[in-house]
Amino acid sequence: MKRAFVLVLAALSGCATYHPAPLPDSAPVAAPLAATQPLALAQLAALAVQRDPDLTAARAQAGIARAQLLAAGTPPDPSLSIGFEALLGGPAPMSAIAGSLVEDVSPLITRSANINAAKAHLLQVNAGILWQEWQVAAQAEQLGVTLTGEAADLASLHSDDQALTALEQDVQAQTAAGNLTQQDESTTQTPLATLRTALNSEEQAQARDESQLDALLALPPGTEVSLAPPDVAQIPPERQKQALATLPQRLPDLLAMRYGYTEADEKLRAAIRSQFLPISLGAQGGRDTSGVVSAGPQVTLSLPLFNRNRPAIKADEATRAALRAQYAASLADARSGAEALEQSIALLQRQSAQADQAAAQAASIAKDARHSFASGGLDARAETYLITAAGDREREAIQLRTQLQMANLSLAVLLGLGLPVHG
Repeated sequence: MKRAFVLVLAALSGCATYHPAPLPDSAPVAAPLAATQPLALAQLAALAVQRDPDLTAARAQAGIARAQLLAAGTPPDPSLSIGFEALLGGPAPMSAIAGSLVEDVSPLITRSANINAAKAHLLQVNAGILWQEWQVAAQAEQLGVTLTGEAADLASLHSDDQALTALEQDVQAQTAAGNLTQQDESTTQTPLATLRTALNSEEQAQARDESQLDALLALPPGTEVSLAPPDVAQIPPERQKQALATLPQRLPDLLAMRYGYTEADEKLRAAIRSQFLPISLGAQGGRDTSGVVSAGPQVTLSLPLFNRNRPAIKADEATRAALRAQYAASLADARSGAEALEQSIALLQRQSAQADQAAAQAASIAKDARHSFASGGLDARAETYLITAAGDREREAIQLRTQLQMANLSLAVLLGLGLPVHG
């Protein structure tokens, strides 16, 4: 008895102990960005992946999956039972003692399937984290393109505002001198009001997108991030074809689904093996009050007569079938989405080239018109129209260029360009 007590104490000495981990009272403060040159899109994406607070929380999920893998491979502790019955009366010469040592061997039967399922779950979690990182990087790049386009839009609007304001002042001066009428003086007022409404809306959109980028980089609101002009390359058709062929082995969300399917398959295997479980093996023995000592093995198992673990098996079969269908649908969506983006990019390329040409022609006409107006060869109404038209064509070209860059970024994300191939 003393020896058994010592063994129990030795086992307990290796047990885990509790340590408090209180929640923080304030949000962690991220380090400010180092003073650098304007950030390229790739640098912006890398910073977002490093600093995004949501990704920090997501990475903590991998620790839970690693703990589950450890649990799947660790056998349960044996059970020790000791009983003592004191002799209170009668002819027997001594008290009775009984004991048993039992080990649940059920986990050994399902151990390989459970370990494989836990490994697949860990891989699924890691793939899910990679997918979130991939999405954050894409969001940062798209915000960079959007903000660059908004800056170009604002520059165009400010340029038109200056041109129309100067024209309005000139018209007012000529009206005061008697060279123009009150009707001429009103020609710039409506276009200016419309332009300033657009200017206000664009400034608000830029402020919202800057706030999103600050939040993504864990920066205080209002922090200015200097951006380099985006360089978004066209994806050659041959590379698109190769990327589509290896999509299931590279795209993190598809990989996560594949690992999730493997986990479900292993859980189904474990459920089928569990039809006879639980099974316990052990030994029991003791001494009765007459002094007879006995000992022998002990086996406990379930007989698969009624339940046979059929509810769990059916549930796992349904789960596996649902995941299979979900994976097939996601793969089809990814491929059809990539093909749709290819067609959209071809259309945007043509429209962007036409818009650039139209903007250049309108700018040239507006430049010549300024000289004609100054020399009296053009009235204020025509000059206002040409300034407005040139600005509209320029901003249309900027917007189409931004849409083309965004479409190419979206296609690169959808194809998983830059991601390694997994077996």
